[in-house]
Amino acid sequence: MQQLKVNMFFVFTGLLLLLLPQGVTAVETFSRDSEHRGIVDLSPYQIYPENRLGNGIYLDKKLLDSQPKRMILNITSIKNTKSYVYLFRDQNGALGLDIVKNDADGDARFWRIDPEFYQYSNSDFGIQRVFRIFQNKVVPLLAHLRTGAGVATSTNHAIFYHITGSKDITRTNSSGLEFTQKVYTFRLHLINRNFKKIQSLSNLQVQDISYRLKLKWVNEFSISYKLSNGKKETVDLRKYAPTYF
Repeated sequence: MQQLKVNMFFVFTGLLLLLLPQGVTAVETFSRDSEHRGIVDLSPYQIYPENRLGNGIYLDKKLLDSQPKRMILNITSIKNTKSYVYLFRDQNGALGLDIVKNDADGDARFWRIDPEFYQYSNSDFGIQRVFRIFQNKVVPLLAHLRTGAGVATSTNHAIFYHITGSKDITRTNSSGLEFTQKVYTFRLHLINRNFKKIQSLSNLQVQDISYRLKLKWVNEFSISYKLSNGKKETVDLRKYAPTYF
């Protein structure tokens, strides 16, 4: 029995040495108990050690990131890129997201909209994505979309859009000359902060010659946006998603 315990100890230690680049130093630095299990397997990622400030996130035995005042909890890849977004808890207990940016992804930016929602934008590859902190996880919103953007938040809700398509339209100016403009079509997506599910407003179609749409909450139920021609529209969202209010 004693020999079995010794063998199990060496097997576990060997696994740690194989998985962690810093090897035995990390094993000696952090003690383990029921809330600090050592390696957390989030295949293909690993977090070590669990629930500790200054822990690290690894991929293929390579350290992606570690910050002394952060406890890393969860991670996801950014689709169609080589970068990652991870969830952390800071020394004051507040949750946040941050990016591990790969140099191959070029001109990529990542910023916070509010404590729950974050925006990723990559102008080199034309990718825009929205991320959310929900139930202690990092959640990419509608990850199959390449143009998720324009997040606007209120106390109980959030809304964003993606571009469903574009087309060239020929018009005539005041001088009688024809010219061509590209018109973009947007679809809006509504979130109730209490729900995980996203409500896509398929019956609400917005078009403009600009590929950007600035959304703004007017009150608890309505949002507004301004088109390139100066026209301002206000939409009561209860008409399109009554169960979300």
